[in-house]
Amino acid sequence: MKQITVNGFIDLLVNSRQFKELSKTEEKLLLLDKCNWVISTIYRGAIKEKDKEYLQQFININSRILKKVLGDRHYINILKCLSGTGIIVINSIYSANRYSKSMSFTPKAIKMGFTDSIVYSKKFNKKLLSLNQEKLKTTYSNPLLYKVLINTAKLKIVEEPFYYVERIIDYIPNQEEGVSNYEHVLNEFKAERYNAFYKSFKVLNDTTDPKRLLESSINYHPSIVDSGRIYHIGASIPKYIRESMRTKNNELIWEIDMSSAQPSIFFLEWLKYAKSKNKESLIPEMELCLRLVLNGEIYSHISNNSDAFGSMKYKDLKKSVLTIFNADKYAGEKKDEMIRLFPNLMKWVFDMKKKSGYLSVSKLGHKTEADIFVEVYKNLPDDIFSLIIHDCILLTKSSINLVREKLENRVRELYKEVIVPEDNLEKLFKVSLVSLTDKQLISTQFEDYLKTLEIDENQEIATDFKWDFEDI
Repeated sequence: MKQITVNGFIDLLVNSRQFKELSKTEEKLLLLDKCNWVISTIYRGAIKEKDKEYLQQFININSRILKKVLGDRHYINILKCLSGTGIIVINSIYSANRYSKSMSFTPKAIKMGFTDSIVYSKKFNKKLLSLNQEKLKTTYSNPLLYKVLINTAKLKIVEEPFYYVERIIDYIPNQEEGVSNYEHVLNEFKAERYNAFYKSFKVLNDTTDPKRLLESSINYHPSIVDSGRIYHIGASIPKYIRESMRTKNNELIWEIDMSSAQPSIFFLEWLKYAKSKNKESLIPEMELCLRLVLNGEIYSHISNNSDAFGSMKYKDLKKSVLTIFNADKYAGEKKDEMIRLFPNLMKWVFDMKKKSGYLSVSKLGHKTEADIFVEVYKNLPDDIFSLIIHDCILLTKSSINLVREKLENRVRELYKEVIVPEDNLEKLFKVSLVSLTDKQLISTQFEDYLKTLEIDENQEIATDFKWDFEDI
């Protein structure tokens, strides 16, 4: 079994009160392993996040799990030890049956960095193996989770680390003596996340055994939440790592995703609601919303018809629109613009928040997304490669038409009151290549470069020979 630890943590631990109170070597090793388990759990939870400072986010760990793994009488002492050594910060605020206490790494821990660690204590290794078997049994007994696990194990990395390192460099403005330039700085938060994923998947290149995947130091067991969404390690793979991957049969990976997925779902849900009202005054807005959904033009319409949104980059525009839909309270020009563009739709959204709480909107979005994608995914043939990532399905080229047809049929089924048979859904789902092609791989580009050097060298030799011949 492998765990994650903080570089140099053992030096901090030996000076702690908890360590000094122990006399037996096995007890000291057990303390180290239990501390590393907490570090590993926070790390695995944080690494799922994509924010650049994800390691500073608080991760909820249920007290029932803490007691089960660390011991009823010992888990508080373990947390005090980690807090006392300056490795974690504990947020003791919790709500029964809603959310647990949460923990985060300190800036000190993040600066020290993280590395893989073995399990030193035989007793704790036995416990972890037992817990892993329980989780394995749970995963294997659920056909949907097993499908996710099997297909994640089919992935392999074919690109070198330099590919992602080159792309996670931040360009910081630097003013020196009146000259403007940019300083290249490696984003350490992203680097930690990318390195962890790369190393963990690279060692799995030669195996398709899903058990090996579950034993990875960064892996968390797949789970299905109340909305129907599936959370798993494959869904957390960073963009440039995913581009560096293929199937173990060396097939390129493609993806099918829904255009403007969350807004499209909100538009379709409102259209279903508006249709039931049978009000003539709603027809112009209904026709507009349906057209934007079918053509995948929601964000472009907002950008092209609003000064407040028009100057924004696509990423910022998307974030701003989703925040207006999902946030508890949002005031300002952009909210007013959304109301101007879609008055009845936004009234429906705000009424939903007022009646059922602001989280009801995001819950509706996630549940409907799962009703579409999870429902399609679980019925895909077992003999093809497929991996669900919320509003997207990864697959190989040979399966594109099959999956697209199933997704379109599912949307038609869910929104039969809104979408008529004549409506074309081709633009609602986008198909794109994820994997780097052979020509894009660094190794291929380097080989091509070497060939140009050989050509240049041969040309020089030929030129030298010509001059020598003419001199005779």
